[in-house]
Amino acid sequence: MHSIGSQTTETAILQGRKLWGNMLGSTDFPSDDDCHALVANLQFPAIRDRLIADIPGMDEPMQQILFAQTKEPPKWSRIEWAQQLLLHAYTRTSPEHAAPVLTAIGYINWWEGRGSKAHQFLQLALDTDPAYRLARLSDQMVGSGIVAGWNMNKSTAYKALPFDMP
Repeated sequence: MHSIGSQTTETAILQGRKLWGNMLGSTDFPSDDDCHALVANLQFPAIRDRLIADIPGMDEPMQQILFAQTKEPPKWSRIEWAQQLLLHAYTRTSPEHAAPVLTAIGYINWWEGRGSKAHQFLQLALDTDPAYRLARLSDQMVGSGIVAGWNMNKSTAYKALPFDMP
């Protein structure tokens, strides 16, 4: 984490995006070293937010992706794979570094319209770090009944597997 913190924000984001992009583009689970590097990157809010926004595989403004406010549908199979990668990384990290990973998983569940499951992951994040702001704000958003924008439109809403069926 020290090497990430010593870089400029732009350089750190580019390196984090490259690592995450390689993981998302692979069909294999990453090495423990790559999992640790991903978790380290997620500790920095600017990198974390960008990596979460990269999950759906869309070229849209970050804030529109994070709030699921894009017109085109996300790549749901990529989102599912990202969740598997994050769960894999979670099993290889310590509780003190788990909050960003659990929050990202909670966010994915919110995107998919699974508010109760999102709440559970966000609560786990807050159990590991009660002061983790993104988990707290996201949990308040989920708890207030805000639905991810993609789920308000039949053509962009999450559908259970298989994704390519009409």
